[in-house]
Amino acid sequence: MFIRSLCATILVICGVLPCFGQADQAANAEKQTKKKSAVDALAEMMAPKIDQAAVERGRKLFMPACGFCHGNDARGKSGPDLVRSAVVLHDDRGDTIGVVLRKGRPERGMPAFASLTDEQIADISLFLHSRASEVSNRFGYKLGDLVTGDPHKGEVFFQSHCTSCHSPTGDLAHISGKYEASELQRRMLYPSPNMIDTWLGRPVAPPAPTKVTVHLASGETVSGVLDHMDEFNVSLHDSGGKARTLSRENATVDVQDPRSGHSALLPQYTDDDMHNLLAYLETLK
Repeated sequence: MFIRSLCATILVICGVLPCFGQADQAANAEKQTKKKSAVDALAEMMAPKIDQAAVERGRKLFMPACGFCHGNDARGKSGPDLVRSAVVLHDDRGDTIGVVLRKGRPERGMPAFASLTDEQIADISLFLHSRASEVSNRFGYKLGDLVTGDPHKGEVFFQSHCTSCHSPTGDLAHISGKYEASELQRRMLYPSPNMIDTWLGRPVAPPAPTKVTVHLASGETVSGVLDHMDEFNVSLHDSGGKARTLSRENATVDVQDPRSGHSALLPQYTDDDMHNLLAYLETLK
């Protein structure tokens, strides 16, 4: 025991013990890096390895020959959706769709394309597989430009609907520098923390609690953090941390949910409102 205490004392004197804290920080940083690397590796693994030059050749063949019936994006028009076609799904460089292309399906109004070469059919096959991957593979999906609204109109909307809780120079200062446009839009519409944030190791502030005040028929007023409420009872933790369940019969219940403003706006937003508001928030750099 004496030797152990002496060693600890020497470590403190030499300034070694603080290094253990630094080592923990380094280990945590390494863990977060590995987690992000794992996500990147998963995305890379899930992303399809497709010859883009062949895809482009296939697209140029498909659009004039097949787009009229199946749509230029292969999602269907007067003809069926090929992105979800079982024949396409099981095809490997034209081994199943090749027969259909060359013979056609006269009974369904599909002409034959007997002059197509094996290479051309393989290119069309790759084009169709690329379309299926774009639709089904969320890791490979690329968002378009979300910031298409009018920031001036967005500011007017913000001033009319949001300033009772938020400030562009306060809690929302530099908000566009903290989040990508897609994430900023999600937080704007659904402000609760995202489980993906936790999974990716991003810092997540705990959600603000929903508070409640109950005015009982007896004249007593009880306030606290809301745990549960139904048509009969209210459960809460009061200011002293005590759990209480109160009857709603002849009681007045006032719920203060910090996210209620966002929930109330959801059915009111027009598409233009959402785009304009996001465009305004993007100016808060």
